[in-house]
Amino acid sequence: MRWISDVDGCFFTCSCPADQKVRCTLNLLRTGAKDWWRLATSSYSAEQRAAMSWEEFSEMYRSQYVPLVEQERLAQEYLDLRQGFEMVMEITKMFTERDMFCPEFAASEQARMTRYLSMLKMDIKQFVSTQRYGTLFEMQKDSRRSEIEIDL
Repeated sequence: MRWISDVDGCFFTCSCPADQKVRCTLNLLRTGAKDWWRLATSSYSAEQRAAMSWEEFSEMYRSQYVPLVEQERLAQEYLDLRQGFEMVMEITKMFTERDMFCPEFAASEQARMTRYLSMLKMDIKQFVSTQRYGTLFEMQKDSRRSEIEIDL
């Protein structure tokens, strides 16, 4: 999934047109992944391969390289994540890593913010929940600030 995220980042940097994303990605596949693609699309026509969207490719890739049992384990970790003795920066890093693997639970910025708030320690959560945030980043920044103030 990090590879997909890295490739997606390259698309953003290069302003890659949507209809060229899969074609560009195919040039990045190596050894086993190249073989997987060839076999997975062997029954597709040239037109079907050319028409495949980045979202369709990503889903195929994910189902191949992140087995369902692993997806379920990662989703459970994401849902079970709670701040214990970790500092906000540490738990935020753990949250961000798991968030990447669970797009179904992070469908919107608001969903991410709700999930993030639910995993914070009670004293930080009490402070953060009284504020209004437009982005998860703002909430994370304020959570860190709150932690520092509590520790003083």
